Amino acid sequence: MENQNYKGQVLRRFLRDLLSGETIGASDGKRYGVSWLANYATELREGYGVEIVSIPKGKGLKHYYVIKNKEHTRKILAFFDSQAK
Repeated sequence: MENQNYKGQVLRRFLRDLLSGETIGASDGKRYGVSWLANYATELREGYGVEIVSIPKGKGLKHYYVIKNKEHTRKILAFFDSQAK
């Protein structure tokens, strides 16, 4: 149960940061205390319908996440917030 709570905290922080316009890349896992941030992006995409895409940034393999359906994402974030209470 504690692991689910932590995961929920990370998902909520991730979504809040993306909605506020922060640039977040798959390599920013340490910033969130996890190394599997790309897996969370996939879970949000497949499990909750969040249109989150990974876009190349500059040269090399660096990518960052962008949310395409912000209104739907705000609803998902509100759902996560209500589950945390």
